[in-house]
Amino acid sequence: MKEYTKNTKTINRKFSLSEYDPSWVLKFASIKGLVSRVFGGDKALKIEHVGSTAIPGMKAKPLIDVLVVVEKLEPFEREKELMVEAGYEWRYYPEPDEGLTFSKFGLDGEKLEHIHICEESSSWVRKFIVVRDYLRTHPEKAKGYSELKQKNIELHPDDYPAYRNAKTPFLERLKEEADKWEKNK
Repeated sequence: MKEYTKNTKTINRKFSLSEYDPSWVLKFASIKGLVSRVFGGDKALKIEHVGSTAIPGMKAKPLIDVLVVVEKLEPFEREKELMVEAGYEWRYYPEPDEGLTFSKFGLDGEKLEHIHICEESSSWVRKFIVVRDYLRTHPEKAKGYSELKQKNIELHPDDYPAYRNAKTPFLERLKEEADKWEKNK
């Protein structure tokens, strides 16, 4: 079974930024269908489109992020096999009990799909969904984030870690704002 770890394929990988594309919703639906078949109704409690491609009007890497919420993380050996057969590579989060991810890459090495498997009690679940919902309801914040991404890709076109690191302060503030917003709804 193919497991990947931190390497040049996942860290110093090819990446690009695109204007919002409504077809991302259809790509998510296709991935959701696969994940539903692999994890079945008894393991996948929720399957959510998250990340920038889930925010209408927002610039994004054309990478579909999917969150699969499970009651309890388990080895998922059969599911890993099925996902590998479907063209995905897998790895655990930095701490295995935080989650599991599946990624699919294009022929040019650009990551196309990223599926996060997390327990429903995980802080990652709340982070993904609250930030997504906050950006969906605050288009001015999504616009600001899009502008930052555009600036960062111009500054770091061939250095994905530098591109991500340049976004970190903004994303930390955004998460704090989203948390406050969610608590005051």
